[in-house]
Amino acid sequence: MKRYSLKYEITVVGAGPAGLAAAITAARMGKRVLLVEKNGFLGGNMTLGLPLLGFLDENGKRCIAGFGEELVTRLKETGSSYDHRFCPKHNSVTNINAEDVKILAIEMCREAGVDVLLHLEVSGVELTHGKIKKATFYGKCNELTVESDIFIDATGDGDLAYLAGCSYDKGRGERNELMPPTVMFTIQGVDDTKLFDYVAAHPGEMRAACSTIDTKPGYDADYFRSDPNYVFVGMTELFTRLKKEGKCPVDRGNMIIINGLHKGEMYVNTSRLLHTDATDILSLSAAELEGHMQVKALLKTFREYVPGFENAYVSSIAPNLGVRESRRFKGIRTVTGEEALMGLIPDDTICLSGYKIDIHKDSETATLFKTVERPFGVPYGSLVSAEIDNLMFAGRCISVDEDVIGSVRVMPCCMAMGQAAAVGAVLAHNGGVSVAEVDVSEVREELLKNNAMLSQD
Repeated sequence: MKRYSLKYEITVVGAGPAGLAAAITAARMGKRVLLVEKNGFLGGNMTLGLPLLGFLDENGKRCIAGFGEELVTRLKETGSSYDHRFCPKHNSVTNINAEDVKILAIEMCREAGVDVLLHLEVSGVELTHGKIKKATFYGKCNELTVESDIFIDATGDGDLAYLAGCSYDKGRGERNELMPPTVMFTIQGVDDTKLFDYVAAHPGEMRAACSTIDTKPGYDADYFRSDPNYVFVGMTELFTRLKKEGKCPVDRGNMIIINGLHKGEMYVNTSRLLHTDATDILSLSAAELEGHMQVKALLKTFREYVPGFENAYVSSIAPNLGVRESRRFKGIRTVTGEEALMGLIPDDTICLSGYKIDIHKDSETATLFKTVERPFGVPYGSLVSAEIDNLMFAGRCISVDEDVIGSVRVMPCCMAMGQAAAVGAVLAHNGGVSVAEVDVSEVREELLKNNAMLSQD
Protein backbone atom coordinates (compact mmCIF):
# COMPACT_ATOMS: atom_id res chain seq x y z
CA MET A 1 0.00 0.00 0.00
CA LYS A 2 1.22 3.48 -0.83
CA ARG A 3 1.28 5.91 2.06
CA TYR A 4 1.43 9.69 1.95
CA SER A 5 1.68 12.32 4.69
CA LEU A 6 0.59 15.90 4.05
CA LYS A 7 0.15 19.03 6.15
CA TYR A 8 -2.24 21.92 5.52
CA GLU A 9 -3.60 24.92 7.33
CA ILE A 10 -7.22 24.12 6.48
CA THR A 11 -8.60 20.82 5.21
CA VAL A 12 -12.10 20.56 3.77
CA VAL A 13 -13.63 17.11 3.47
CA GLY A 14 -16.33 16.81 0.80
CA ALA A 15 -16.51 18.81 -2.44
CA GLY A 16 -20.24 19.33 -2.78
CA PRO A 17 -21.82 22.80 -2.68
CA ALA A 18 -20.74 23.50 0.92
CA GLY A 19 -17.24 22.07 0.56
CA LEU A 20 -16.54 23.88 -2.68
CA ALA A 21 -17.57 27.20 -1.18
CA ALA A 22 -15.50 26.55 1.94
CA ALA A 23 -12.30 25.47 0.18
CA ILE A 24 -12.33 28.22 -2.44
CA THR A 25 -13.17 30.93 0.11
CA ALA A 26 -10.41 29.84 2.51
CA ALA A 27 -7.83 29.68 -0.29
CA ARG A 28 -8.80 33.13 -1.54
CA MET A 29 -8.12 34.41 1.97
CA GLY A 30 -4.54 33.19 1.70
CA LYS A 31 -4.60 29.80 3.41
CA ARG A 32 -3.04 26.53 2.24
CA VAL A 33 -6.15 24.46 1.64
CA LEU A 34 -6.71 20.81 0.83
CA LEU A 35 -10.07 19.66 -0.54
CA VAL A 36 -10.67 15.91 -0.29
CA GLU A 37 -13.50 14.27 -2.26
CA LYS A 38 -14.76 10.68 -2.48
CA ASN A 39 -15.85 10.96 -6.13
CA GLY A 40 -13.84 11.43 -9.29
CA PHE A 41 -15.39 14.87 -9.82
CA LEU A 42 -16.34 17.99 -7.90
CA GLY A 43 -19.77 19.47 -7.25
CA GLY A 44 -21.68 16.84 -5.28
CA ASN A 45 -25.45 17.16 -5.63
CA MET A 46 -25.05 20.06 -8.06
CA THR A 47 -23.98 17.46 -10.63
CA LEU A 48 -27.11 15.28 -10.33
CA GLY A 49 -29.51 17.53 -12.27
CA LEU A 50 -31.20 19.04 -9.24
CA PRO A 51 -32.21 22.71 -9.34
CA LEU A 52 -30.76 25.28 -6.96
CA LEU A 53 -33.67 26.10 -4.64
CA GLY A 54 -33.87 28.93 -2.15
CA PHE A 55 -32.09 31.95 -3.62
CA LEU A 56 -35.46 33.72 -3.23
CA ASP A 57 -37.87 33.58 -0.30
CA GLU A 58 -41.62 32.99 -0.07
CA ASN A 59 -42.29 36.44 -1.53
CA GLY A 60 -39.75 36.24 -4.33
CA LYS A 61 -37.24 38.42 -2.48
CA ARG A 62 -33.52 37.61 -2.55
CA CYS A 63 -32.19 35.93 0.61
CA ILE A 64 -28.91 34.28 -0.52
CA ALA A 65 -26.04 35.76 -2.54
CA GLY A 66 -22.27 35.55 -1.94
CA PHE A 67 -20.40 32.53 -3.29
CA GLY A 68 -23.57 30.87 -4.59
CA GLU A 69 -24.48 33.92 -6.65
CA GLU A 70 -20.93 34.07 -8.06
CA LEU A 71 -21.19 30.44 -9.16
CA VAL A 72 -24.54 31.01 -10.88
CA THR A 73 -23.23 34.15 -12.58
CA ARG A 74 -20.33 32.20 -14.03
CA LEU A 75 -22.64 29.43 -15.18
CA LYS A 76 -24.85 32.02 -16.90
CA GLU A 77 -21.83 33.38 -18.77
CA THR A 78 -21.48 30.03 -20.57
CA GLY A 79 -25.21 29.43 -21.04
CA SER A 80 -25.22 26.86 -18.23
CA SER A 81 -27.88 28.42 -15.98
CA TYR A 82 -31.30 30.02 -16.45
CA ASP A 83 -30.77 32.29 -13.39
CA HIS A 84 -33.35 32.67 -10.58
CA ARG A 85 -37.09 32.52 -11.18
CA PHE A 86 -39.90 32.90 -8.67
CA CYS A 87 -41.88 29.67 -8.29
CA PRO A 88 -45.35 29.37 -6.70
CA LYS A 89 -44.36 26.00 -5.23
CA HIS A 90 -40.62 26.17 -4.44
CA ASN A 91 -40.23 29.94 -3.82
CA SER A 92 -37.58 30.00 -6.54
CA VAL A 93 -35.83 27.71 -8.99
CA THR A 94 -32.44 28.12 -10.63
CA ASN A 95 -31.94 25.39 -13.19
CA ILE A 96 -28.35 24.57 -14.14
CA ASN A 97 -26.47 22.24 -16.45
CA ALA A 98 -25.19 19.45 -14.24
CA GLU A 99 -22.14 18.52 -16.33
CA ASP A 100 -20.93 22.09 -16.71
CA VAL A 101 -20.81 22.44 -12.92
CA LYS A 102 -18.03 19.83 -12.81
CA ILE A 103 -15.82 21.87 -15.13
CA LEU A 104 -16.49 25.19 -13.43
CA ALA A 105 -15.74 23.69 -10.01
CA ILE A 106 -12.28 22.64 -11.17
CA GLU A 107 -11.64 26.04 -12.72
CA MET A 108 -12.60 27.88 -9.55
CA CYS A 109 -10.46 25.62 -7.36
CA ARG A 110 -7.44 26.11 -9.61
CA GLU A 111 -7.91 29.87 -9.74
CA ALA A 112 -8.02 30.04 -5.93
CA GLY A 113 -5.06 27.69 -5.46
CA VAL A 114 -6.95 24.87 -3.73
CA ASP A 115 -5.17 21.52 -3.71
CA VAL A 116 -7.67 18.80 -4.65
CA LEU A 117 -7.49 15.05 -4.08
CA LEU A 118 -10.18 12.71 -5.41
CA HIS A 119 -11.27 9.10 -4.82
CA LEU A 120 -10.57 9.31 -1.09
CA GLU A 121 -12.82 8.66 1.90
CA VAL A 122 -11.97 9.44 5.49
CA SER A 123 -11.12 6.27 7.40
CA GLY A 124 -9.72 7.46 10.72
CA VAL A 125 -9.21 10.43 13.02
CA GLU A 126 -6.46 11.05 15.58
CA LEU A 127 -7.44 13.35 18.46
CA THR A 128 -5.08 15.22 20.79
CA HIS A 129 -6.24 17.50 23.63
CA GLY A 130 -9.70 18.04 22.17
CA LYS A 131 -8.49 18.70 18.63
CA ILE A 132 -8.21 16.66 15.45
CA LYS A 133 -4.48 16.28 14.93
CA LYS A 134 -4.66 14.06 11.86
CA ALA A 135 -7.23 12.51 9.57
CA THR A 136 -6.56 9.39 7.55
CA PHE A 137 -8.04 8.83 4.09
CA TYR A 138 -8.14 5.69 1.97
CA GLY A 139 -8.59 5.13 -1.75
CA LYS A 140 -7.22 2.82 -4.47
CA CYS A 141 -4.89 1.04 -2.02
CA ASN A 142 -3.44 4.39 -0.97
CA GLU A 143 -3.46 5.68 2.59
CA LEU A 144 -3.18 9.41 3.08
CA THR A 145 -2.56 11.03 6.47
CA VAL A 146 -3.35 14.73 6.66
CA GLU A 147 -2.29 16.93 9.53
CA SER A 148 -4.24 20.17 9.56
CA ASP A 149 -4.75 23.13 11.87
CA ILE A 150 -8.49 23.27 11.13
CA PHE A 151 -10.90 20.79 9.53
CA ILE A 152 -14.25 21.55 7.88
CA ASP A 153 -16.61 18.59 7.51
CA ALA A 154 -18.69 19.10 4.37
CA THR A 155 -19.37 15.44 3.66
CA GLY A 156 -23.12 15.79 4.10
CA ASP A 157 -23.23 12.71 6.31
CA GLY A 158 -20.63 14.16 8.70
CA ASP A 159 -18.21 11.27 8.19
CA LEU A 160 -15.21 13.12 9.65
CA ALA A 161 -17.16 14.28 12.70
CA TYR A 162 -18.58 10.79 13.21
CA LEU A 163 -15.12 9.20 13.24
CA ALA A 164 -13.97 11.91 15.64
CA GLY A 165 -16.67 10.70 18.05
CA CYS A 166 -18.87 13.79 17.88
CA SER A 167 -22.44 13.61 19.19
CA TYR A 168 -25.22 13.66 16.61
CA ASP A 169 -28.93 13.20 15.97
CA LYS A 170 -30.47 11.37 13.05
CA GLY A 171 -34.04 11.17 11.79
CA ARG A 172 -37.34 12.01 13.46
CA GLY A 173 -39.97 10.37 15.61
CA GLU A 174 -39.76 7.22 17.67
CA ARG A 175 -38.37 5.25 14.74
CA ASN A 176 -35.82 7.93 13.75
CA GLU A 177 -37.23 8.04 10.24
CA LEU A 178 -35.02 9.62 7.59
CA MET A 179 -36.19 11.35 4.45
CA PRO A 180 -35.99 8.87 1.55
CA PRO A 181 -33.25 9.54 -1.02
CA THR A 182 -33.53 9.51 -4.80
CA VAL A 183 -31.57 8.14 -7.74
CA MET A 184 -31.62 11.03 -10.20
CA PHE A 185 -31.57 10.35 -13.94
CA THR A 186 -31.63 12.30 -17.17
CA ILE A 187 -33.96 11.70 -20.08
CA GLN A 188 -33.96 13.10 -23.59
CA GLY A 189 -36.58 13.28 -26.32
CA VAL A 190 -39.34 14.93 -24.26
CA ASP A 191 -41.95 17.16 -25.90
CA ASP A 192 -43.05 19.38 -23.04
CA THR A 193 -45.57 21.20 -25.26
CA LYS A 194 -47.69 18.06 -25.31
CA LEU A 195 -47.31 17.69 -21.55
CA PHE A 196 -48.51 21.21 -20.82
CA ASP A 197 -51.38 21.00 -23.32
CA TYR A 198 -52.53 17.94 -21.41
CA VAL A 199 -52.13 19.67 -18.03
CA ALA A 200 -54.10 22.69 -19.29
CA ALA A 201 -56.95 20.35 -20.23
CA HIS A 202 -56.68 18.35 -16.98
CA PRO A 203 -55.92 20.85 -14.17
CA GLY A 204 -56.52 18.17 -11.55
CA GLU A 205 -53.14 16.75 -12.46
CA MET A 206 -51.56 19.77 -10.75
CA ARG A 207 -53.29 19.42 -7.38
CA ALA A 208 -51.04 18.71 -4.42
CA ALA A 209 -50.40 15.05 -3.67
CA CYS A 210 -51.17 15.66 0.01
CA SER A 211 -52.84 18.31 2.16
CA THR A 212 -49.62 19.50 3.82
CA ILE A 213 -48.22 20.98 0.60
CA ASP A 214 -48.97 24.67 0.12
CA THR A 215 -48.68 26.10 -3.38
CA LYS A 216 -49.47 29.66 -4.40
CA PRO A 217 -51.90 30.25 -7.30
CA GLY A 218 -50.39 30.19 -10.77
CA TYR A 219 -48.54 26.90 -10.66
CA ASP A 220 -50.15 25.73 -13.90
CA ALA A 221 -49.62 25.16 -17.62
CA ASP A 222 -49.21 28.88 -18.35
CA TYR A 223 -46.43 29.11 -15.76
CA PHE A 224 -44.49 26.27 -17.39
CA ARG A 225 -45.09 27.54 -20.91
CA SER A 226 -43.85 31.05 -20.13
CA ASP A 227 -40.27 30.18 -19.20
CA PRO A 228 -38.05 27.07 -19.56
CA ASN A 229 -36.70 27.62 -16.02
CA TYR A 230 -39.10 25.35 -14.12
CA VAL A 231 -39.54 22.34 -11.89
CA PHE A 232 -42.69 20.37 -12.70
CA VAL A 233 -44.42 18.52 -9.86
CA GLY A 234 -47.64 17.03 -11.12
CA MET A 235 -49.60 14.16 -12.73
CA THR A 236 -51.22 13.54 -9.35
CA GLU A 237 -54.43 12.06 -10.78
CA LEU A 238 -52.40 9.70 -12.97
CA PHE A 239 -50.22 8.48 -10.12
CA THR A 240 -53.26 8.08 -7.85
CA ARG A 241 -55.01 5.98 -10.47
CA LEU A 242 -51.94 3.86 -11.20
CA LYS A 243 -51.46 3.23 -7.51
CA LYS A 244 -55.07 2.01 -7.13
CA GLU A 245 -54.54 -0.28 -10.12
CA GLY A 246 -51.26 -1.63 -8.72
CA LYS A 247 -49.30 -0.16 -11.62
CA CYS A 248 -47.42 2.68 -9.93
CA PRO A 249 -43.69 1.88 -10.06
CA VAL A 250 -42.78 3.97 -6.99
CA ASP A 251 -44.41 4.76 -3.67
CA ARG A 252 -45.13 8.42 -4.28
CA GLY A 253 -48.04 10.62 -5.37
CA ASN A 254 -46.66 12.46 -8.41
CA MET A 255 -43.74 12.93 -10.77
CA ILE A 256 -40.98 15.54 -10.37
CA ILE A 257 -39.03 16.68 -13.41
CA ILE A 258 -36.55 19.52 -13.77
CA ASN A 259 -36.24 21.09 -17.21
CA GLY A 260 -32.73 20.89 -18.62
CA LEU A 261 -30.93 23.53 -20.65
CA HIS A 262 -31.11 21.56 -23.89
CA LYS A 263 -34.24 20.94 -25.95
CA GLY A 264 -36.07 17.80 -24.89
CA GLU A 265 -33.84 17.26 -21.83
CA MET A 266 -35.30 16.57 -18.39
CA TYR A 267 -33.78 15.61 -15.04
CA VAL A 268 -36.04 13.22 -13.13
CA ASN A 269 -36.41 13.31 -9.34
CA THR A 270 -39.18 10.72 -9.00
CA SER A 271 -37.61 7.54 -7.68
CA ARG A 272 -38.34 6.96 -3.99
CA LEU A 273 -36.24 4.72 -1.76
CA LEU A 274 -38.03 4.25 1.53
CA HIS A 275 -36.38 3.09 4.76
CA THR A 276 -32.86 4.01 3.59
CA ASP A 277 -30.03 5.01 5.89
CA ALA A 278 -27.26 6.37 3.65
CA THR A 279 -24.72 5.98 6.48
CA ASP A 280 -25.19 2.19 6.50
CA ILE A 281 -23.37 0.50 3.62
CA LEU A 282 -25.89 -2.37 3.36
CA SER A 283 -28.82 0.04 3.22
CA LEU A 284 -26.98 2.38 0.85
CA SER A 285 -26.10 -0.44 -1.56
CA ALA A 286 -29.64 -1.77 -1.59
CA ALA A 287 -31.01 1.72 -2.28
CA GLU A 288 -28.62 2.35 -5.18
CA LEU A 289 -29.57 -0.96 -6.81
CA GLU A 290 -33.31 -0.51 -6.26
CA GLY A 291 -33.09 3.08 -7.49
CA HIS A 292 -31.61 1.98 -10.80
CA MET A 293 -34.41 -0.54 -11.24
CA GLN A 294 -36.93 2.22 -10.52
CA VAL A 295 -35.37 4.24 -13.35
CA LYS A 296 -36.31 1.50 -15.79
CA ALA A 297 -39.83 1.19 -14.40
CA LEU A 298 -40.41 4.94 -14.34
CA LEU A 299 -39.30 5.40 -17.94
CA LYS A 300 -41.73 2.70 -19.02
CA THR A 301 -44.54 4.42 -17.08
CA PHE A 302 -43.71 7.85 -18.50
CA ARG A 303 -43.62 6.58 -22.07
CA GLU A 304 -46.89 4.70 -21.68
CA TYR A 305 -48.98 7.21 -19.71
CA VAL A 306 -47.52 10.75 -19.78
CA PRO A 307 -48.14 12.87 -22.90
CA GLY A 308 -44.93 14.15 -24.45
CA PHE A 309 -42.82 11.29 -23.13
CA GLU A 310 -43.64 8.74 -25.83
CA ASN A 311 -40.14 8.92 -27.33
CA ALA A 312 -38.18 9.64 -24.17
CA TYR A 313 -35.03 7.69 -23.36
CA VAL A 314 -32.55 7.62 -20.50
CA SER A 315 -29.27 9.34 -21.38
CA SER A 316 -27.59 9.07 -17.97
CA ILE A 317 -28.10 7.94 -14.39
CA ALA A 318 -26.52 9.92 -11.57
CA PRO A 319 -23.40 8.28 -10.09
CA ASN A 320 -24.53 8.87 -6.50
CA LEU A 321 -27.72 8.61 -4.53
CA GLY A 322 -29.33 11.99 -3.85
CA VAL A 323 -29.42 11.93 -0.04
CA ARG A 324 -31.74 14.38 1.72
CA GLU A 325 -30.88 13.64 5.34
CA SER A 326 -28.58 11.68 7.62
CA ARG A 327 -26.54 12.84 10.66
CA ARG A 328 -26.89 16.29 12.29
CA PHE A 329 -24.03 17.10 14.66
CA LYS A 330 -23.94 18.89 18.00
CA GLY A 331 -22.80 22.47 17.64
CA ILE A 332 -22.40 25.21 20.20
CA ARG A 333 -25.78 26.40 18.92
CA THR A 334 -28.72 24.38 17.50
CA VAL A 335 -31.40 25.97 15.32
CA THR A 336 -34.96 24.84 16.08
CA GLY A 337 -38.06 24.69 13.93
CA GLU A 338 -39.78 27.17 16.21
CA GLU A 339 -37.02 29.72 15.58
CA ALA A 340 -37.19 29.11 11.85
CA LEU A 341 -40.94 29.59 11.62
CA MET A 342 -40.64 32.78 13.69
CA GLY A 343 -38.14 34.16 11.17
CA LEU A 344 -35.62 34.70 13.97
CA ILE A 345 -32.37 36.34 12.82
CA PRO A 346 -29.92 36.27 15.76
CA ASP A 347 -26.99 38.65 16.10
CA ASP A 348 -24.50 35.93 15.09
CA THR A 349 -26.29 35.06 11.84
CA ILE A 350 -23.89 34.05 9.06
CA CYS A 351 -26.48 33.33 6.35
CA LEU A 352 -30.22 33.26 5.77
CA SER A 353 -32.56 30.44 4.82
CA GLY A 354 -35.85 31.33 3.17
CA TYR A 355 -36.72 27.95 1.71
CA LYS A 356 -39.73 26.05 3.01
CA ILE A 357 -39.41 23.33 5.60
CA ASP A 358 -39.66 20.54 3.04
CA ILE A 359 -39.70 17.06 4.56
CA HIS A 360 -40.25 13.92 2.47
CA LYS A 361 -41.96 11.34 4.65
CA ASP A 362 -40.36 7.90 4.88
CA SER A 363 -43.47 6.03 5.98
CA GLU A 364 -45.84 7.26 3.28
CA THR A 365 -46.01 9.02 -0.08
CA ALA A 366 -46.56 12.43 1.50
CA THR A 367 -44.29 15.46 1.65
CA LEU A 368 -44.61 17.85 4.58
CA PHE A 369 -44.34 21.53 3.68
CA LYS A 370 -44.22 24.27 6.31
CA THR A 371 -44.12 27.78 4.91
CA VAL A 372 -41.25 29.94 6.11
CA GLU A 373 -43.00 33.31 5.93
CA ARG A 374 -39.76 35.26 6.18
CA PRO A 375 -36.13 34.07 6.12
CA PHE A 376 -34.49 32.98 9.36
CA GLY A 377 -30.85 33.27 10.32
CA VAL A 378 -28.37 30.40 10.53
CA PRO A 379 -26.07 31.29 13.46
CA TYR A 380 -22.32 30.84 13.43
CA GLY A 381 -22.51 28.46 16.38
CA SER A 382 -24.47 25.88 14.38
CA LEU A 383 -21.35 25.41 12.21
CA VAL A 384 -19.00 24.96 15.18
CA SER A 385 -18.47 21.62 16.90
CA ALA A 386 -19.35 21.69 20.59
CA GLU A 387 -16.78 18.97 21.25
CA ILE A 388 -13.77 19.44 18.93
CA ASP A 389 -11.90 22.77 19.06
CA ASN A 390 -10.72 22.81 15.45
CA LEU A 391 -13.74 21.28 13.68
CA MET A 392 -16.48 23.03 11.76
CA PHE A 393 -19.51 21.73 9.86
CA ALA A 394 -20.93 23.00 6.58
CA GLY A 395 -23.95 21.66 4.70
CA ARG A 396 -26.70 19.38 5.92
CA CYS A 397 -24.63 17.96 8.82
CA ILE A 398 -24.77 21.25 10.76
CA SER A 399 -26.43 21.62 14.16
CA VAL A 400 -30.18 21.93 13.49
CA ASP A 401 -33.26 20.01 14.58
CA GLU A 402 -35.37 17.57 12.58
CA ASP A 403 -37.55 20.34 11.11
CA VAL A 404 -34.89 22.89 10.16
CA ILE A 405 -32.96 20.34 8.11
CA GLY A 406 -35.91 20.42 5.69
CA SER A 407 -35.06 24.04 4.88
CA VAL A 408 -31.28 24.42 5.15
CA ARG A 409 -30.47 21.26 3.17
CA VAL A 410 -30.96 23.02 -0.19
CA MET A 411 -27.79 23.82 -2.10
CA PRO A 412 -27.68 27.66 -2.12
CA CYS A 413 -27.95 27.62 1.67
CA CYS A 414 -25.22 24.97 1.84
CA MET A 415 -22.93 27.19 -0.25
CA ALA A 416 -23.63 30.11 2.07
CA MET A 417 -22.77 27.95 5.09
CA GLY A 418 -19.56 26.76 3.43
CA GLN A 419 -18.49 30.32 2.73
CA ALA A 420 -19.16 31.29 6.35
CA ALA A 421 -17.37 28.25 7.78
CA ALA A 422 -14.29 29.12 5.75
CA VAL A 423 -14.24 32.70 7.01
CA GLY A 424 -14.54 31.48 10.60
CA ALA A 425 -11.74 28.94 10.06
CA VAL A 426 -9.42 31.52 8.51
CA LEU A 427 -10.01 34.08 11.28
CA ALA A 428 -9.44 31.39 13.91
CA HIS A 429 -6.18 30.43 12.24
CA ASN A 430 -5.05 34.03 11.94
CA GLY A 431 -5.79 34.69 15.60
CA GLY A 432 -4.45 31.43 16.96
CA VAL A 433 -7.76 30.65 18.69
CA SER A 434 -10.32 27.86 18.48
CA VAL A 435 -13.11 28.19 15.93
CA ALA A 436 -15.54 28.77 18.81
CA GLU A 437 -13.54 31.76 20.06
CA VAL A 438 -13.67 33.74 16.84
CA ASP A 439 -15.24 37.19 16.97
CA VAL A 440 -18.43 36.60 14.98
CA SER A 441 -18.72 40.29 14.17
CA GLU A 442 -15.49 39.93 12.19
CA VAL A 443 -16.89 36.89 10.39
CA ARG A 444 -19.99 38.86 9.44
CA GLU A 445 -17.94 41.84 8.31
CA GLU A 446 -15.84 39.66 6.01
CA LEU A 447 -18.93 37.94 4.62
CA LEU A 448 -20.58 41.27 3.84
CA LYS A 449 -17.42 42.39 2.01
CA ASN A 450 -17.91 39.38 -0.24
CA ASN A 451 -21.60 39.98 -1.04
CA ALA A 452 -23.14 37.54 1.42
CA MET A 453 -26.64 38.33 2.70
CA LEU A 454 -27.13 38.49 6.47
CA SER A 455 -30.46 40.31 6.40
CA GLN A 456 -32.94 41.65 3.86
CA ASP A 457 -32.76 45.25 5.12
